[in-house]
Amino acid sequence: MIITITLNPAIDRTLVLEAPVELSTVNSVVKSYVEVGGRGINVSRAIRAIGGECVALGFTAGNNGRSLKNALTALGITHDFTDVTGETRTNTQIVHPGGEHTDFNEPGTAVEEEDYLRFIEKLKTYLDPNNLFVLCGRIPPGMKEKQYLKIIRIIKKAGCALLIDSDGDTMRSTLPFKPDFIKPNSTELAKLTGKPRTHDPEEAYEYVKPLLAEGAQTICASLGHNGAIFVNHTDKPLYIIANAGAAAQSAVGSGDAMVGAIAHAYSQGMSYEETAKFAVAMGTASAKLPGTQMATMKEAYEVYETLKVYTL
Repeated sequence: MIITITLNPAIDRTLVLEAPVELSTVNSVVKSYVEVGGRGINVSRAIRAIGGECVALGFTAGNNGRSLKNALTALGITHDFTDVTGETRTNTQIVHPGGEHTDFNEPGTAVEEEDYLRFIEKLKTYLDPNNLFVLCGRIPPGMKEKQYLKIIRIIKKAGCALLIDSDGDTMRSTLPFKPDFIKPNSTELAKLTGKPRTHDPEEAYEYVKPLLAEGAQTICASLGHNGAIFVNHTDKPLYIIANAGAAAQSAVGSGDAMVGAIAHAYSQGMSYEETAKFAVAMGTASAKLPGTQMATMKEAYEVYETLKVYTL
């Protein structure tokens, strides 16, 4: 079973603009979308879109939290959230002409000690060595880093596989626990390594080598429209990119789609190379859809057939 953990979920609002933003005036919105979000929630949606099953854990609060849970239920996604006081945050993405996007993210509601302890007790009921946990997003307000790391320690001590998709500083703190997968994007990779941001696969490969030595078992570094590299301790390092096709409508959530594909592939026993190709196909296919919509298995495999695979 796949268990996603979203400690700071959100309601995601996407606004697609007719023209570049002009300050101090009215800007026209061509389309708008409201969807449930937060990285782990998006991963759950991706898994469901390709026919997989998962359970979504995390914290929810207020009317937004109820809306989020109702939306997941409607999508057929099992969830078991810990309710806290306050209000689940709303994030807004502005999509500019050409596909570039600007994000406005609220901090989220605070997680108190009592809330955290209730979550830990719930987490323990899902500790099965056959389960894969996907821990996504930033640490919410009120939660200490040592509490976050305790979640990882509990999961790994139980013999469960763990995939981490978080911001650079948080991701680095997880490496001593030897996560089975980490999935930084180009911005997070730069923050992880203290090096300039790059979309060059060979340069990114040099960036990730030390992260293997620090504890990461498998690394997928996504490079935007330049595809992704996959590196582990035993297999050949891969660079995978899709042939040019339909223009991307929104890159928002495409990284989460990749994580969902990795988790699903792992749960289905796919090989290293199959997992890598499926992840890039799913991310590319989802980027062709508006808002944070997730591609179906059919849409992902249409891209899968166009992939180019290189050995680094």
